[in-house]
Amino acid sequence: MLQPTSESLPAAAAAAARLIGFYPTITASDPTIYATGLVQVFSRYPAHLVTAAVDPVTGLPSLHDFPPTMKQVRDFLEPRWQDECRIRQRIAEANRQRLPEPPADPEADRRIREGLERLSEYLKGAGSDPTARVANAGAHADAG
Repeated sequence: MLQPTSESLPAAAAAAARLIGFYPTITASDPTIYATGLVQVFSRYPAHLVTAAVDPVTGLPSLHDFPPTMKQVRDFLEPRWQDECRIRQRIAEANRQRLPEPPADPEADRRIREGLERLSEYLKGAGSDPTARVANAGAHADAG
């Protein structure tokens, strides 16, 4: 959720009036307090989400026969806001500067290659007899 700004309050008030206008009567005990609550909730979300919330085809008016509670309004807006935050975070992570690859080290590559060749020869020399491998392993351990 965002902090309300002086720019978001007029748009939030207009959205609250639009949402209230979709219902024949307000069943709130105090319509002014209800409208003020809508403005407070709407002012904490981006304008495009508020516009989606008051859309008569896909927003809150299409979901509720009576003016929605503050909780229902937040239940509509909050998951959409969280989805956008996650998407923004993924994009930022994807665009983050990565560390450069370390330079090639031919000497380290040579040592690794030689070690793998020695291991391969060792395993071939032991044959398929597992006891020979164990015996050879012990002999190499004693020699090292």
